[in-house]
Amino acid sequence: MKKRLVSVGLAVLAAVTLLVAGCGEGKNYIEMSYYDETSYEEGAEYSTINENLFYRNAREVDVADPCVVYVGDEGDADYGMYYLYGTTGNTGFFCWKSDDLVNWEGVGYALLYRDLSTPQGKAVSVNSWAPEVIYDGGAGKWYMFFSSTPDGASDDSYIPYVAESERPSGPFTLVDHIDSYTAVDGTPLKDIENIESNNDYYYQRYMTFDPSQMSQALERIGLADMDATSDILRAIDFHPYVDSADGKKYLYFNTAADSYILGIEMKSWTEPLYNTLTIIAKPGYSTPSAAEEDVAHERNTSVNEAAWITEHGGKYYLTYSINSYKTKSYSVCQAVSDSPLGTFRKLTEAEGGILLSADSAVRDDVSGTAHSTIINAGGQDYILYHAHNSVSEGGASRHVAVDEIEWVTIEDANGDQLDVMYANGPTTSVQPLPEFAAEYKNIASQAEVSVTALAEGSAVSNLTDGLLTINRYANFDMVETYIKETEFTGETTITLKFDDYKTIRALMIYNSKNMESAFYGIERVEFDCRLEDGTLATKYIDDLKYDIEAYTSTDDMDVLRPASSAIAEFDEIACNEIRITIVPATEEQIPVHGFNEMAELAVSEIRVLGK
Repeated sequence: MKKRLVSVGLAVLAAVTLLVAGCGEGKNYIEMSYYDETSYEEGAEYSTINENLFYRNAREVDVADPCVVYVGDEGDADYGMYYLYGTTGNTGFFCWKSDDLVNWEGVGYALLYRDLSTPQGKAVSVNSWAPEVIYDGGAGKWYMFFSSTPDGASDDSYIPYVAESERPSGPFTLVDHIDSYTAVDGTPLKDIENIESNNDYYYQRYMTFDPSQMSQALERIGLADMDATSDILRAIDFHPYVDSADGKKYLYFNTAADSYILGIEMKSWTEPLYNTLTIIAKPGYSTPSAAEEDVAHERNTSVNEAAWITEHGGKYYLTYSINSYKTKSYSVCQAVSDSPLGTFRKLTEAEGGILLSADSAVRDDVSGTAHSTIINAGGQDYILYHAHNSVSEGGASRHVAVDEIEWVTIEDANGDQLDVMYANGPTTSVQPLPEFAAEYKNIASQAEVSVTALAEGSAVSNLTDGLLTINRYANFDMVETYIKETEFTGETTITLKFDDYKTIRALMIYNSKNMESAFYGIERVEFDCRLEDGTLATKYIDDLKYDIEAYTSTDDMDVLRPASSAIAEFDEIACNEIRITIVPATEEQIPVHGFNEMAELAVSEIRVLGK
């Protein structure tokens, strides 16, 4: 997929080739041409950025409940692409494809029944929700799990279905189980006369589960009376998963009646092993067997939904969403287990239990960040999720966003070492393109870093640890312990020294998450370079701008939106040392600077895009 070319020429400074001899021990100094990603076209909400280097989460695709899958079959015409599905309409699901998880191209409807008079069309008559798709190499097919409301049923029926296709783009068709399924009352569906016109039975042939066997399985785990309005399981938010350890298949879903998350092993994607049905998560309870509600951040919710399983270090991590999808507090949380069907223990906030949120619903730039996919691309984990189109109104209009996932080792509630997920998000600021699809990667960690004016107790390593400081409130204890900014007592020079000359294309200096210790701009940046003719010179930038107006909260001028940076983009240079000088802001620039005994100056992260 071709990247969109963005012209930044009118915002780039005219090339300056002024050589200053005799300065700095005989070095040649060259003032650089660069672009800081802060120029706005007339009337534009966002600044113009080079989309071959950067992206921002700004409503690229309006869709809710995103599922993203990778096409890894070399025989497929879309090999190497990512497919995106989501809640897009009443009777079907549109899909998109991408090669970088950021720029999406519409493909068409993966599943759509236009003739609603047919049994299949009637089965997906309205309210089609949250498709998830998986490829089965053995069967050579793609399977889609979703829920919908059949014709003649109440709007909240949420009947679970499974469909199949030979291509990720579809068309997906409902799998017909009429020859093997039995109704809850014991009648084989194949024996029901005129089943196509019988509103009580016609759709059951396409369901994910055999109605009779699932009814018995629900009774076995104590959920026989989970839905007083129907004997048929109502379910949403399916997640198919294959265990990398043994290849076993599992399907997770949310019971629409009480918002439990259930899991079941699958013999195949159309054949459940009903005796394995297990309760995975209950709203408010740390484990399904906990004696009482004991999860503080779920105190005011009755929702656990949108399950996703991620393997890491021999453990299984369940991510799930809490609170209503219409509200700002819709968030992603995490739990951990030693096996795919549990027992899963929900992490506390001190352990990083809230993975992705609008920071206890206080942020004014994001809302409802949840229902997520976690996917590994090029060795890096990414979380794709939806967010509200309107931060102030919330509701059902949502768009897809993507941010990085990092792993942090913490001390858990039992005093043991545990890896947990940490999201570098949600972000609305300019971020580098995902590295697997980008020409340039963050090479800052390859440098030896030194600083001046380091505050007591602070660490230089925080500058290149890959962790962006995001939350001020959610997971407070975990963040304060493990997600650190580098703090300074005053003006500082940060030096990044590489062991050889690196090809460098851009520099990102991430500001503090706290306005009180934020910088207003970057005083000077120097790059020790080797020019094309082999001579050495120091290229420099004075007064690099940080777009503080864009990243100041509109609700509170004393609050800074997190994960934002001062950026310099320039033509490739060969550089072996970078020196960044930052002067603390004045009270005239930032009135709350230094307030409440905050650090005089703090930097969250430095990224050097190069190769």
